[in-house]
Amino acid sequence: MGGGYPYSTAEGILAEYRAGVLMQEKGYAVVARNVNYPKVGELDLVCLKGKLLVVVEVKYRSDGEAGDPIEAVTPSKIKKICRATEKFIAENSFYDYDVRFDVISFRDGVPEHIEDAFYGVWGV
Repeated sequence: MGGGYPYSTAEGILAEYRAGVLMQEKGYAVVARNVNYPKVGELDLVCLKGKLLVVVEVKYRSDGEAGDPIEAVTPSKIKKICRATEKFIAENSFYDYDVRFDVISFRDGVPEHIEDAFYGVWGV
């Protein structure tokens, strides 16, 4: 459990993979994974369904000791996700798409998909 994270790297990677499968089962196309913009932010999953661009933050906790996974989506984290989303949209010409921010959290291996988990704060 190094690095201060309440899970192993392998568990986190598996959670992100499972989140992508869950989105595909719901009819979304996964167009990007682990998009990292140094000093800006990171996007775990970016999905498309029609003209809807869905940015998915994936959170995993192996047990309740580290708290609810959704608690890790802090205002600071949201700001970074929004900045990274703006950069992703600009680089990939998704200007005319609606954007939604979801969270898929895993607690004890069970996924919970929260649509519209938070709203974008643009230009921050």
